[in-house]
Amino acid sequence: MNTSLSVVVVGATGNVGEAIVTLLEERDFPLVHLYLVASADSVGQSIAFRGRNLRITAADDFDFGKAQLAFMAADTVSAGTLAEKAFEAGCSVIDLTGSLDSLRSPRVMPDVSSELISQQQRPCLLSVPSAPAAVLISTLAPICHQSAIEQATVTACLAASSRGRAGVRELARQTTELLNARPLEPKVFGKQLAFNVLAQTGEPQSDGYTAVEHRVMGECKEVLGDSLGTLAVSCIQVPVFFGDSLSVTVKTRDILAIKDLNLAYSKHEGLELFDAEEYPTVVDDAIGRDEILIGRVRHNPEDPHLIEMWIVSDNVRKAAALNAVQTAELLIKHYL
Repeated sequence: MNTSLSVVVVGATGNVGEAIVTLLEERDFPLVHLYLVASADSVGQSIAFRGRNLRITAADDFDFGKAQLAFMAADTVSAGTLAEKAFEAGCSVIDLTGSLDSLRSPRVMPDVSSELISQQQRPCLLSVPSAPAAVLISTLAPICHQSAIEQATVTACLAASSRGRAGVRELARQTTELLNARPLEPKVFGKQLAFNVLAQTGEPQSDGYTAVEHRVMGECKEVLGDSLGTLAVSCIQVPVFFGDSLSVTVKTRDILAIKDLNLAYSKHEGLELFDAEEYPTVVDDAIGRDEILIGRVRHNPEDPHLIEMWIVSDNVRKAAALNAVQTAELLIKHYL
């Protein structure tokens, strides 16, 4: 393991970027130098790390040759260009934006793709899935080990933070304006989100699915492969600041006993199963946690091939930042 690693976090002032910095410190990540870069608007700000305040510098001006590893948490518009710049400078990249071609930058999950991660050459380009896809992959993988999944239907309730800091600020602003009886002008979400539920995230494409939904479905299929059959995902926007909630129905080829599935979940790292009498919520249970929380696991009363469940996770810390950091930990274990 290389203990003299220099690391750069691109998009360090965003929700996910800050969470990555926090986790690098909490997990005592083996680095000697941490660079924090972001857009020009954030230059001059500072973030605390290991007892020091690190200054933000401009991402466009950063020399990626100074780092061996980059976490790419910038906006998708600039992330692709910056990732290519880093790679050409010999810096390995872990992308969280979904902006890289999957043929060059395979999607990986630390709890599912350890073998693929160990096979990477230096430098490498890797991508971690979007938050809802990451939750689905970790939850469906133990099922795939017991039976092929013929079909999965998912309703993902996405927090305002799925749209970054702008989404959080927008929900806070809308809530304040409505509580003070002021006229509301939606900006980030297009419609009123406060005290409301929106049927889609983003604009629908020609097939009726949004880009977010296509990304989630594509990432799940890429990581889980042929063990996952038909997947239908609906992403809705809910008035919650942080934490995603997913209602999932899975049709398995073989009939699985709930007790066997629960046992598999209890043994899978990063998953926590709630008792039948309880169920998790994002506000009470998920925020700040490093686990995906699963509850209400049950058979459909009319078809024992159908398994239904409720899943919650901290979309910023667990489903995005922690997956990226754990992927980096596997990389440095093998060659960085």
